[in-house]
Amino acid sequence: MSDTIRISSDTVEIEAPAELVWQVIVDFAQYPHWNEFCPAIEAELEIGSPVKMQVNLGEGLQEQVEYITCIEAPHRITWSMENKPGDPVHADRSQLVTALDGHRCSYVTYDDFSGDFAAAMVEQLGERVRQGFNLCARNLKARAESLHQDA
Repeated sequence: MSDTIRISSDTVEIEAPAELVWQVIVDFAQYPHWNEFCPAIEAELEIGSPVKMQVNLGEGLQEQVEYITCIEAPHRITWSMENKPGDPVHADRSQLVTALDGHRCSYVTYDDFSGDFAAAMVEQLGERVRQGFNLCARNLKARAESLHQDA
């Protein structure tokens, strides 16, 4: 297996409490209202839950199914491909929320890719994934700040 390759969004500062940002991330039913990168997602907030989603990598929506592998509320959620031994590409997407103070936090999301064909996949799609993650981060910032102002 190859080394891990990380594709990451920029880290954004959000003028809203970390707990509110976490609630936006895990309120999957509301994604169509704010997340242009992943406008459709179905999942339960529990380890092992399938995450059925549609993502926009610049060529229309693509369906994907991954599985929740880590929940550290209100700071981190990770979902992953099945990642069976011998799969050509393994992927684990994490979203991290870090409180900066009681009213601000930072957010970053990244995918860790590994496997024999990870480098080729990242060469082909890595920039699109990065752009999609940055779009998601900007959308999350706008949504959380709007909700915080309305509160």
